[in-house]
Amino acid sequence: MGNMLDYALGALAPILIGGLVVLVRRIVKIQTPGSRRIEQLAPAVNALLDIQLPQTEALIALLEVQKGICNGNVDRALDATREAQGKFKKFLQDSAKVEEG
Repeated sequence: MGNMLDYALGALAPILIGGLVVLVRRIVKIQTPGSRRIEQLAPAVNALLDIQLPQTEALIALLEVQKGICNGNVDRALDATREAQGKFKKFLQDSAKVEEG
């Protein structure tokens, strides 16, 4: 029975230590210069990802039309591309603004 208790405590110790490390990291939130740069780039990467799907949809529609397939795909692609373009323009305008303070 003593061995079982030792094994249980041995298994529980790394879990507790790991939990404490995670808790301390959340409280302290260690930041390196690299992590700050990644945080700055994240909105730009997300904006680019948001326009990638509509661009792909538009490219597929263009290729389908060249094969003679025209079933509303171009209209849908145009709408999606225009919407993505508007969002991207807004992102660029918001990103170009200088914060005061």
